[in-house]
Amino acid sequence: MKLERQEIEKRRAEFAERFGAGERADLYFAPGRVNLIGEHTDYNGGLVLPMAVEQGTYLLIRPSESPPARLYSVNTGEEAYLDLDRIERQGDWADYARGVFTLLRGACGEIPPFDAVYFGDMPLGAGLSSSASMEVVTALGASSLGCSITREEVVRVSWVAENEFVGVSCGVMDQYAVTFSKSGYLLLLDCDSLDYRHIPFSLAGASLVIGHTGVYRSLSSSDYNLRRQECEEALELIVQSIGERRKLGQVGLEEFDGVKDGLPEKLHARAQHVIEENLRVREALGCLEAGDPESLGSLMNSSHASLRDLFQVSCPELDALQEISVSQPGVWGCRMTGGGFGGCVIALVRGDYLQEYLDTVPDLYRQSAGQEPFFLVVEPGGGAEKIADAPKT
Repeated sequence: MKLERQEIEKRRAEFAERFGAGERADLYFAPGRVNLIGEHTDYNGGLVLPMAVEQGTYLLIRPSESPPARLYSVNTGEEAYLDLDRIERQGDWADYARGVFTLLRGACGEIPPFDAVYFGDMPLGAGLSSSASMEVVTALGASSLGCSITREEVVRVSWVAENEFVGVSCGVMDQYAVTFSKSGYLLLLDCDSLDYRHIPFSLAGASLVIGHTGVYRSLSSSDYNLRRQECEEALELIVQSIGERRKLGQVGLEEFDGVKDGLPEKLHARAQHVIEENLRVREALGCLEAGDPESLGSLMNSSHASLRDLFQVSCPELDALQEISVSQPGVWGCRMTGGGFGGCVIALVRGDYLQEYLDTVPDLYRQSAGQEPFFLVVEPGGGAEKIADAPKT
């Protein structure tokens, strides 16, 4: 459930106290996302199947009279300044906004100074794409400064900002999911063609639970970029035998089987994960259409094993939470979700076993991993939007 009106009005009062009374600030929202299946396939031009969650990032924004632009994050308690004539990376939370405005200046020209407050109910560094949520809400919110762009441009600006300004070589899945998701639906995205369609999530009696390991991480300081480099190296070797392909996601399983023995062990493993994970997304679609949660859960378990053993982006805490989850009654499947190295799992749980799962798993995980987890029961939510006023409860 999105934040209640009372909470948002509290943030409006803080905005006025910090920046002064005046014209009422516009309000925007961009959700976080969780990926059901299709991990590390996005930057390889493959298929992904994410959805938006109802938790996300809110932005209050209005033009100001004089520079610099002033930004405040309620979540971090930090203020930042932005010289729109000379935007430089600072290595703090506001770099996501700085990167977006660097791109927006090219698209819209001069942008007036502004005041902005960011707040929300999504944990940072938890693997729920808080970075894309902030980027997208910033790009969308720039329309209040006279810089209106299409939703496709919102995605492009947000993605380029994270890759080229922040320095995380991510694919485009997160920005698409945050921008284009639809309530009650998963988003099937082909990350090569950028074609997408909404897939109903209508598995009778099934619940989705996000479990956070208590391990927070930053992809920019992990081996995330190295994995992308390894995939590119694998592709360079593969195309020498099978002919030109732009991305690993375009390599078929039979083609890979014909050349895999000639690859170094590490590159063999990286490519195998991507190619097989792409197939798992296709199989997952069939499970959703057939109303088969048991087979879908099996695919999720296989995805986790591949991410752990072949792609090596899991960690002991993720593995512990996944193993504990799948050992519980009524759990069809569970896998790590997001870039890895910490963050979250997503579990597919029978609704009549949901409360037992929530009552049992946290203590078992604390005893096993020594970390403090948290859990969210989620449903597919809608994409980024401008909110006319505080949402009614």
